[in-house]
Amino acid sequence: MPQKPIDVNLDLNELLGLRKGKPSGPDPKALERAVVLVNEERNKLGLHPLQSVPVLFQVAQAHASDMDQRGYLGNATPEGDPVAAKARRAGYEGKAEVLVADGAEQPDGVIREWLGSAQYQKHLLSETYQHIGVGTSDGLWAFILGAPPSLQMSDVRELRLSVLRLLNEERRKASQPLLELSDPLSTAAHEHSADMAQRDYFGTQSPSGDTIASRSKNAGFPGRTVGCLTKGPQSPEEAVTALLATSRGNLLHPEVRFVGVATTAGRWTVILGTR
Repeated sequence: MPQKPIDVNLDLNELLGLRKGKPSGPDPKALERAVVLVNEERNKLGLHPLQSVPVLFQVAQAHASDMDQRGYLGNATPEGDPVAAKARRAGYEGKAEVLVADGAEQPDGVIREWLGSAQYQKHLLSETYQHIGVGTSDGLWAFILGAPPSLQMSDVRELRLSVLRLLNEERRKASQPLLELSDPLSTAAHEHSADMAQRDYFGTQSPSGDTIASRSKNAGFPGRTVGCLTKGPQSPEEAVTALLATSRGNLLHPEVRFVGVATTAGRWTVILGTR
């Protein structure tokens, strides 16, 4: 189900350590627009939006500036130091893919050119990635796409199917009806996990009052829902074990028929739904 258009509300001046009004350095509006453009294309295909991650913005900006200052273009320095390795050293624990471009002051042309290339399109429109960071310097661009460790599987659907299989094994043992994977509930689950990671909270209601029930309704799920959360697991097996320890009654409830699953940065959301 297509996502709603993404509203990016980052203060990139603050994120990149820039003072507003400073004449040099990257244009925060251009970086912001780059994220919006990528997510607009993903939205057309019903893909989850990429979430902006400060450390990836900082590494991307440092690489763009280095390419500009030393006159090269690539996803590694002239000494052979990959940007993905720099992201790991900076504290990003997941997989990182780096895309670079030259010759555009604004991101529109870069995104348009990349979408015309099967190689670049595969990365920009992949379900595997959940995070993004962007840097630019004098027409040079560095985009970093990131996937948390728990999502370094073939794709997000494989992760969801793994959780579904594990839950249904437990429900079968308890002689309960098996669950079906719900795309609307998975959409709502992704929105909630991504929001928890981006705003650094853990709970079924966001600081601004968005609940799992309201997210599910907005995603188009008509039944009643309940959310089950866990923080820290890096695999479906670890997540289901943790969830069964805290939410076994809900996970094995006889009235539950549908499930949505998502995780971002170790924050797992499982939404159970009735008919």
